[in-house]
Amino acid sequence: MKIYKKQQIIIGLLTISLFLGCVKDQNFSTPTVNCTEPEIFATNTIQQVKKMYTFGSATVIENDIIIEGYVVSSDKSGNIYKTISIQDKPENPTSAIKISIDETNLYTVYDVGRKIYVKMKGLAVGYSFGSIQIGQSVSGELARISAFEVKNHIFRSCEVAEITPKKVTISALDKSMLEMLIEIENVQFKTTDLGLSYANVDDTETVNRVLENFDGSCNLVDEVIVRNSGFSKFKNQLLPEGKGSVIAVFSNFYDDFQLYIRATDDVKFTEERCNYTNALTPTITISEVKEMYQGTMVEFGLNTNYVMEGYIVSSDEFGNFNEKLVLQDAIENPTAGIQILLENDAIFEDYTIGDKVFVKLNKLYISKSNNVLTIGFPNGDKITKIDASEINQFLYNSEENFEIHPREILISEVQNPLYENTLVSVLNVQLVKNELGKAFTFFTGNNDENRSLETCGEITKLSVFTSGNATFSNELFPEGHGKITGVLSTYLEIRNTNDVYFSEPFESCPIIIPKIMITEVADPDNSTTARFVELYNAGDSEINLTGWKLNKYVNGSTSVSSSPIELNGITIPVGEFAIIANTGYTAIFSDTPNIESSYISGNGDDVYELVDNTGTTIDVFGVIGEDGNGTNWEYLDGRAVRKLTINEPNLNFISSEWIIYSDTSNSLITNPNSPQNAPNDYNPRVR
Repeated sequence: MKIYKKQQIIIGLLTISLFLGCVKDQNFSTPTVNCTEPEIFATNTIQQVKKMYTFGSATVIENDIIIEGYVVSSDKSGNIYKTISIQDKPENPTSAIKISIDETNLYTVYDVGRKIYVKMKGLAVGYSFGSIQIGQSVSGELARISAFEVKNHIFRSCEVAEITPKKVTISALDKSMLEMLIEIENVQFKTTDLGLSYANVDDTETVNRVLENFDGSCNLVDEVIVRNSGFSKFKNQLLPEGKGSVIAVFSNFYDDFQLYIRATDDVKFTEERCNYTNALTPTITISEVKEMYQGTMVEFGLNTNYVMEGYIVSSDEFGNFNEKLVLQDAIENPTAGIQILLENDAIFEDYTIGDKVFVKLNKLYISKSNNVLTIGFPNGDKITKIDASEINQFLYNSEENFEIHPREILISEVQNPLYENTLVSVLNVQLVKNELGKAFTFFTGNNDENRSLETCGEITKLSVFTSGNATFSNELFPEGHGKITGVLSTYLEIRNTNDVYFSEPFESCPIIIPKIMITEVADPDNSTTARFVELYNAGDSEINLTGWKLNKYVNGSTSVSSSPIELNGITIPVGEFAIIANTGYTAIFSDTPNIESSYISGNGDDVYELVDNTGTTIDVFGVIGEDGNGTNWEYLDGRAVRKLTINEPNLNFISSEWIIYSDTSNSLITNPNSPQNAPNDYNPRVR
């Protein structure tokens, strides 16, 4: 053993001596490496091989097909994993493809610009995540080329070309460019991404950052995802804040285009950023967006450039407004508001009250969620949250902040649809008496709860919602009298306890019981379009019907027919009437109804139900779930009139309260074989 060690030392000294003897000075030179060009020639183009794929399983190549290409990717930084991308020419390529290889550190063999040849026989082309790639077929699926097989299929040329990235705009990207090295100018990272690193610092998850493309006038043109691996060496580096160009390998995930940078040197930002105020021009108002909804989900699609502008009025900082953001169209006296669902537990960190924001609506959807018009992603026929990783593709913060002035309203106006999703201050309100001494939710636990507010002399109540996760949920709800500020929808939602300002003492309010009755249902024999329903106030107080509805049940159904009539804006004084009529009523009766709608189409066997702003049934004509034909309430080609002795609404139908006329020979009703013709046989607005 000792002899062996001595031999090692002697050999080592001789080697060093020989090496030093060759060096004349300290200017070391890179040793020359001889390269032998492989005797191999391309038989087909990359594009021709891509066309060999047939839909379904991976297509195995059985012929002696050879392609050539230039490497444009690099896994040196760890952002690209076990793949190389090649294109057919160093400059102005016409086709490119990704090769999946079960090896790492591929850059040491297949460096950028290296020309390679690929023997396709025994390999396969297949469809992977939305693009055609080269690999091996395993049980019909496309898999990576085994490390043991690579040397039999991929051969390095001695040629190393300088790759000139293909300059392109984001809007011009298409699938024919996949896996090419491209360069996009006039780009910057989205404002809400600034301050973030390329990928997650704390884990190895791959994340998306959004790159925006501008024209020479700083108008936002388009955007694309930059995909950054949690294993990349640059994942901890902060995104640059300027504007400039990005070189990247163009890839995709099905229909979503994305870029992979090879290193941060591919990001060259030397110019000043564009400002969103100049970059985005609104093309549609919140009011116009709301008008697009006609009872069924609306898909904004791609064909029209929908950009909406709004001002933030909600905040989840204190636990309310969980995973939703509310915008209105002006800082004061707004005409419309809308809510957006977001998968984000701290929205306020990026979007604060008063921020002016832009929303790109393309690819989003709008429908009602819990009876509130809402924007987000689709989930069947419902709206769900925009994924956290994709929020920045749709929302843009202008970085401008304004003071929002809430609109002051009375409790009688809270059901006005014009105020939905806007910031309001409701004046002259207090807790209803039986809720005094209660918390916003409960003094313990984390359940959600609603509290009711009232104004003395008003029938309408205001529901105030508080999340069980709100920081103030277990605090005592103020017991005084004053105003409350919040975002109004089917309820009021406050941002924090400062939104409740009760500076005056509690008032004892007299109880108001609304007595709105259905007093006549008309189905004239001579005019189906002159049908009407008459409502009458038999109580002691004027009643505002905002938030109330008139429902119809057809042919024995237990479900409300279509969209019921909303009675917003109708106030019925004591002893007065409201007429809800079909479209031909005015011409025949020379009277203008309070609401005109073809919804009033009851043809003798249909039920009408009156419900208040809480959804409680107040009065009903007919039996819900029963077809009226042959019953004691059939009014075909006739009318049903409430007896004068009845002065109370009834949530249960009682036939003895009514005088009924019909063209049928029905012995169960008071006046069979008695068709009624308009206008002579009717007396609307008279009792």
